[in-house]
Amino acid sequence: MPMAVGLRFNESIRHRLEITRVEMPITTRCNLHCRDCNNLIPFYAHPVDFDINLLTKDVDDFLGNVDRVHRFIIMGGETFLYRELYRLLSYLILQNKIDLVHLFTNGSIIPGADILHLLQHRKILVTISSYPVEVSPNKPRFIDTMEANHINYIVENFLWADLGGFNPSVNNSMKALKHRFANCRRKICHNLSNGEYHLCPRSVHGAQLGQFLPNDSDRVIFRGRKNPQAVRKELQELFHKDYITACSKCTGNNDKTLPPGVQMDRGTILLEKSDSQSSLALEK
Repeated sequence: MPMAVGLRFNESIRHRLEITRVEMPITTRCNLHCRDCNNLIPFYAHPVDFDINLLTKDVDDFLGNVDRVHRFIIMGGETFLYRELYRLLSYLILQNKIDLVHLFTNGSIIPGADILHLLQHRKILVTISSYPVEVSPNKPRFIDTMEANHINYIVENFLWADLGGFNPSVNNSMKALKHRFANCRRKICHNLSNGEYHLCPRSVHGAQLGQFLPNDSDRVIFRGRKNPQAVRKELQELFHKDYITACSKCTGNNDKTLPPGVQMDRGTILLEKSDSQSSLALEK
């Protein structure tokens, strides 16, 4: 390769924006009510599926501003409850900028034949989260279905981290916030939601649930934009933050573990959320 061509190639690589992994929630509906859900899904009083047209438009807008996404994760709620999953998967598979489409599930819902056919695609990976059979009794059958249909899948087998639930008691001094963020393993779980890019799912869901007051500097708006240079600059600024507002409602605990999938009754969930919102009102 001539030197000039090599220099131009290296320069183009240096200015590429490749996203290692990003998650996109597609529904807040779930058939479980996990006490320790990292994404706070049980605290949605009125769970819904997100509009398929907005989801695909947001993916279009996002991909128009980046060069590549190595792993594009779709999340719930429970992913297989999403009514437009076939249409969404069909669309994501065709995106040349996406290397891998990764689904997470609690393994409780056996997909229909049409979805199973799509899941056989080489770009798709299914992860079955580490729920005990007592919580997700269909899990063995789900695994058998993955095997029978030659679908690429992983079964997780680890304890959950204790992030403090909906209204944790945490030290929110500047030093403590920075320390929690610096040591947080979940800050790689970047999220696309509602046309915005966030550094973690609790930043998305906590703001939507009123867990804390949103901060505009904790997100990059990309919906309706086609300006890679500006979006790249804003993303780099976001990536270099010392902490985000969501850290004020998260223990960031990487050491304290919990058994996965401990269930709560609906009344307890709504009471805990109500108590947190009362505290927020007093802080205002």
